[in-house]
Amino acid sequence: MEKTSLLATPLKCMIPTCVYLDYNATTPIFPEVCDEMLPFLRTHFGNPSSIHAYAVPCSVAIDVSRERVRKALGATNGKKEIVFTSCGTESDNRAIDIACDLFNSSASSDEANCVLPHVISTAVEHPAVLVYLESERKAKRLTYSLVPVNEEGAADVEAFEKQLAEFRDRVCCVTIMQANNETGAVQPVRAFADLAKATNPKILVHTDAAQSFGKVKLNADDLNVDAITIVGHKIGAPKGIAALFLRESFLSERTKEIDSNGGNVDPYRSFLKGGGQEGGKRAGTENVLHIVGLGKACEIADEEFDAFVAHTKRMRDLLFEKLKASTKIGDRVFANGPKDDAKRLPNTLSVAIEGVDAGALLVELKDRLAASAGAACHSSEDGGGAISGVLLAMRLEESLARGTLRLSVGRHTTEEEISRAVEAIEAVASRQIENK
Repeated sequence: MEKTSLLATPLKCMIPTCVYLDYNATTPIFPEVCDEMLPFLRTHFGNPSSIHAYAVPCSVAIDVSRERVRKALGATNGKKEIVFTSCGTESDNRAIDIACDLFNSSASSDEANCVLPHVISTAVEHPAVLVYLESERKAKRLTYSLVPVNEEGAADVEAFEKQLAEFRDRVCCVTIMQANNETGAVQPVRAFADLAKATNPKILVHTDAAQSFGKVKLNADDLNVDAITIVGHKIGAPKGIAALFLRESFLSERTKEIDSNGGNVDPYRSFLKGGGQEGGKRAGTENVLHIVGLGKACEIADEEFDAFVAHTKRMRDLLFEKLKASTKIGDRVFANGPKDDAKRLPNTLSVAIEGVDAGALLVELKDRLAASAGAACHSSEDGGGAISGVLLAMRLEESLARGTLRLSVGRHTTEEEISRAVEAIEAVASRQIENK
């Protein structure tokens, strides 16, 4: 029986009077995901580590979900390479920790006392990376450097190459998001990975794909990376579940090398310790309900990829076209980010309205429009009045930065919602401009 896709179908959970254009902040739980999870709320409650009849459906469900994640990421071995975590922040933090632990374990005792591992990232990463790096730097556990971006928000490959040369033997990790959550700019992950591996194959290359998964092609081998973060609530699964892909061949080779040189390392030292869950990598009874949701969401993303990209691109382009066509604000509307459509996410529109206070606009429209002026997970209560660090890194002029909205469409966005959103934005923005 052929599956029926719910793509472009309005959801009953949406507030009728408020248009949702904040899919990059979080998605609703997709109906098919909810249906897949329900038996694990109502019936299957067993501990997956047990062997009795109550446990079997839960352990089987975890295996099925792990395989779905593996397939979606192009991993080789789900049991060895996919670790379920609580959130993207945990996954990002642990990827950095693993790289630093490998570096420290391979250093001689003299080196370990004076040489800190170095991490290279970019100036537009999520706080899950940037704040963690700064915290670890203050604790004197690592050093780090940030690669600048150009005016379109893409990381500078030449600047990265210079940093690799400068910190050469100390570089243990390169972490770069696949696509930016605010501007939608797709980053040169493969170029970074190839340069890093050519410099030193021992460098762990990690990409945070929280925002890009399901929107651009994502394959571990094609990107030449050793670690990937994906997040459930960005793709139609619940909050509180994520996954970290860790390339088994990379960790195995590094561990064997360290052991052969008289060292000792547990690559998973930084994860929770206790029971033997997740193949002994991360302790704690598995969150079966949410793991099932993540697995189903990955299956949907894999199956609907082409249709999803086409639908969200059409909605995003329609949104921008209608804003530009406005007789009241159209001449003040500008798109931020890459001009080349292939270099930005199909669902994300970072749009500046000159002369408008985006934070104040969002506060006034909070019952009619859900959107962001910056990244929602670290914006202020006024709707995001402070200038985004991403826009600052892009050197966007202040008048445009303060008027920037992040509008992100999704699987269930409709044309009617786009029209209502534009009408609401136009009304408030034009009034702000008139009152200046």
